[in-house]
Amino acid sequence: MRFLIIFFLWFSTANAFDTVSYFKESSDNKLLCHLGQYSFKMISQKNARLEKVHEHMYFKLKDENLYFISNSCQTFKVKKEGVIF
Repeated sequence: MRFLIIFFLWFSTANAFDTVSYFKESSDNKLLCHLGQYSFKMISQKNARLEKVHEHMYFKLKDENLYFISNSCQTFKVKKEGVIF
């Protein structure tokens, strides 16, 4: 049971850093961030920037005082695939 928990913890940590590298690759890359229970917001380098607060990576919207933690966002691609949170 311990190994299973450690594996899922490692897997979720690895996936949390994928969004940051995808965000930095190009200004056209978009992320879909979980805002509320049924709300989502699309961000890219054009309307958000990456900030480090207390050793955690956050996406901050440029025109609003709104922060998204990096693991609440997932990559958005043109192909159809399910969004699971």
